[in-house]
Amino acid sequence: MLTTSYPRHQEDFAGGFILSLVHTLLDHGIAVDVVTPHAPQALFYEDSADLRVHRFVYAWPLFLEQLAYGAGIPENIKRRPWLLLLIPFFMGAFLLRAWRVCALCDVIHVHWAPLGWLGLLLRWRYRLPLLISVHGSDVRSLPSAWVAPVLRRADAVITSALETERRVAQLGVPSEHCHAIPLPLDAARLRPGADVTTIAQQLGLSPDTPVVTFVGRLNEFKDPLTFVRAVPEVLADFPEARFVVVGDGPLSGALHDFVVTAGLQHVVYLPGARSDVGNYLALSSVFTALSPVENVWSMTIAEAMTAGVPCILTRAGCTEEVFTHEQDAYLIPMADSTALAIAIVRLLRDAELRANLVRGGYDLLWRHGRDNASIGQTYAALYTSLRQNGRENAR
Repeated sequence: MLTTSYPRHQEDFAGGFILSLVHTLLDHGIAVDVVTPHAPQALFYEDSADLRVHRFVYAWPLFLEQLAYGAGIPENIKRRPWLLLLIPFFMGAFLLRAWRVCALCDVIHVHWAPLGWLGLLLRWRYRLPLLISVHGSDVRSLPSAWVAPVLRRADAVITSALETERRVAQLGVPSEHCHAIPLPLDAARLRPGADVTTIAQQLGLSPDTPVVTFVGRLNEFKDPLTFVRAVPEVLADFPEARFVVVGDGPLSGALHDFVVTAGLQHVVYLPGARSDVGNYLALSSVFTALSPVENVWSMTIAEAMTAGVPCILTRAGCTEEVFTHEQDAYLIPMADSTALAIAIVRLLRDAELRANLVRGGYDLLWRHGRDNASIGQTYAALYTSLRQNGRENAR
């Protein structure tokens, strides 16, 4: 498995969705080798049962390894253009390490479409099937010329969202090669590590304080600014409400500045990116996902519904094709802080509606196969099929 993001240590949140997938595969008897960039303070190699993690060095001294992690490769380059100089070393080191690891593998699974070019070289060398998982930004933001050719040549392409699936089809990927499989959830990440009273005390709240939560990357795709802009309007009708923003990203500075300028430091909490999301969801009365582009299937929405937190979602992209207003989610227009404030106040005041949304959310997850057992079985079947086809083609 080739990925640019994987947890660097036990408490790391980076690449958590890849780790969740790895654990699900291990539960279904699939051994996994992960090839991923090294980062300062991370181990170079980990070996535990059927999981081996290989981290390649791409810069020396090690403190220069700043291309991956943090805000992500594209954003890191925007902030520090000199990192462009590391790309040849990064890709070369990636290929060399994967070249050795793939010699003993049955399937090459690549995350992030541009890495598919490395996957094609490895497939040619070892005559192994190539599977590419796309995660949205790679097919949405990057030039088609970078990603379309490699996706068309892959043996299989995995998408986890309707919008991404349609974009992949527009790029010319044959429908028989495209598989819609959601990413599994990390049960440990959602399990609170402390009781709600302790968590509330850490934030200076009482256990019965109504908390509205935003979890996600702090970027334009997630639109956290609409969340904080709604706060004054909510407080006008529901002054006891409190707000938590869990995440980090390029808009973190703008978010902090707005909170300070508006004098909201006492009601808006910014703990940054966290690996213990379950603690904050356990404390939450309402969860919000405000993307102006797409919500289906955001990992954070699935996590909130699994944790039993009613969700407010924007009507972005394919959202209304999956979620039903006031049945499994409360739907609002995009980039509309007033509509968000009205929705928050209504849910905080209507316990019956919150309970209905929680039940509807559970039902929706089940209907869409969002349980880890179903997801693991689907992945296992796909791997088995690819391996069998690969052996037949190699004859």
